[in-house]
Amino acid sequence: FVMMIAYGSKPKIHPISYLQNRFARIYPIYLLAIILSVFYQYYVEKKPLVLTDILLNSLALQSWIPSKAMSVNFPGWSLSVEFLFYAVFPLIFNYLYIKFSLKKLVIPILLFWIFSQILFMWAINSDWQISEVPRETENFLFYFPLMHLNQFLLGNLAGLFFIIHLKNKANNYDWAIILLSVILVCALYFKLNEINYHNGLLAVFFVPFIILFSLNNGYITRLFSKKIFIYLGEISYGIYILQIPVFMMTKYILLKIGISGDLVIFIIGIMTLLIFSAISYQYIEIPLREKIKKLRIPFK
Repeated sequence: FVMMIAYGSKPKIHPISYLQNRFARIYPIYLLAIILSVFYQYYVEKKPLVLTDILLNSLALQSWIPSKAMSVNFPGWSLSVEFLFYAVFPLIFNYLYIKFSLKKLVIPILLFWIFSQILFMWAINSDWQISEVPRETENFLFYFPLMHLNQFLLGNLAGLFFIIHLKNKANNYDWAIILLSVILVCALYFKLNEINYHNGLLAVFFVPFIILFSLNNGYITRLFSKKIFIYLGEISYGIYILQIPVFMMTKYILLKIGISGDLVIFIIGIMTLLIFSAISYQYIEIPLREKIKKLRIPFK
């Protein structure tokens, strides 16, 4: 959705420039998280280094390989998926989105989303899951990038629909957002065992939620427009990708100095994560992003 909002009005995307910008935005902190995770696992947990795991994570390929998605820094599995999205976006934008009307794109993308849900549900609920091997197979399906492509395309479609039909329809949608939030919580709480949301099924709620949030000019939007929330949004990527190594090292240090208690460790861990993410954003993410963006790449 955000990619389409950012690029939807452009006549074309230049793939090299686009990928350079995305790499500059994502990779520096992603690599920092890997380094911290390896440091913690090797020096604190005394685990041997698995060079193939480190290499796969460094190349953001871990989610493509069975049993490797959660290796090293396991929140990184989603970045392995995101890199696929970034790789295909210039292609589908240049050869589909700017050449075909919204009406011609709706049915293929919706059908692909429906097919992906059916395939995923069938795969994780089939009889052949009754053995030891399927557990790895199921995990592979959970994290395999191609199984998540339907979500990205549906987000693109929502962004395109927003640009064409909705961007000038701002209004107060606070109650609609609250209602959808309640529905989402209920959907999570009362979920049937046979249903799994991991592959984009909740898009039926998230798409209208994101669109309404984007159009909203009510109290909720004014609240999240405060500087503190904007700044938390800016450092949120660091909070996400650094959460495991920073939190685990904080917990290790606290226990070493005699501070215990789950709630105390959790609160101090969260505060440490926020501070560390803010520092890395200011002194690593922003400077390296600007330097990478300024690199002169041939055939740009």
